[in-house]
Amino acid sequence: MTRRLVIYAAVGVAAYLVALVVTLPATWIGRAIAEASGERLTLRSLQGSAWAGSGHLIARSREGALLDLGRLRWAASPGKLVTGKLAVDVFLDERPSMRLEIAPGAVTLQGLDLEFPARLLGGLAPGLETFGPEGSLRIRSESLRIDEKSILGRADIEWRRIRLTRARGLELGSHVARLRGGGSKVDIELGTVEGPLRVSGGGSWTREKGLVISGSAEPEAGASGDLAPFLKSVCSEYRDGKCGFSFAR
Repeated sequence: MTRRLVIYAAVGVAAYLVALVVTLPATWIGRAIAEASGERLTLRSLQGSAWAGSGHLIARSREGALLDLGRLRWAASPGKLVTGKLAVDVFLDERPSMRLEIAPGAVTLQGLDLEFPARLLGGLAPGLETFGPEGSLRIRSESLRIDEKSILGRADIEWRRIRLTRARGLELGSHVARLRGGGSKVDIELGTVEGPLRVSGGGSWTREKGLVISGSAEPEAGASGDLAPFLKSVCSEYRDGKCGFSFAR
């Protein structure tokens, strides 16, 4: 009889905790996003709960300017907590953007497909801020698993229709960074998707050394005659028609 009472009590407590978690307001998600991003991202005009809600995703630049990234919506099933995992479907402007599977100590992103204004790059790479990055940034991955010690999977980060305010309207094409996580290290390969500028190079990211990238950029044959003088004016290393670059952070 005592054992049965213990089981009933445990089930009752579990049901109460699930009910409590289900009723968490959407502001809880807003606080979590703000803290995880170091206040670079916030959610406004929140509606719903922590399990099914929405809000406007706002990015803050280094100067404090605000950029509305669109309406973010999420939907989760608390019932799946009994499996030790939580699955959350995320939508940006009603477009499926990813499915998060959260387990103790690890997060898996499936079907990741997000697109943001390239102006956000200024906050991630301060050196780009002075150039006024424009265009769009698209991040895609079929499956990416992240835990405290490793990153497993592949992802593409594509900078599309690149323009730089400082480049006086020059078209710089679209380029991609292909990421391959094999554990404690992420290998990076740079390449060109299309356009008058050819980019090549690569690097890596580790928790100990951070991001280290180097490569070169050069005009394609028949590119605008303004492209080579621009590269020469902004490159610290320009030789034989090629702009050498490196970045470490």
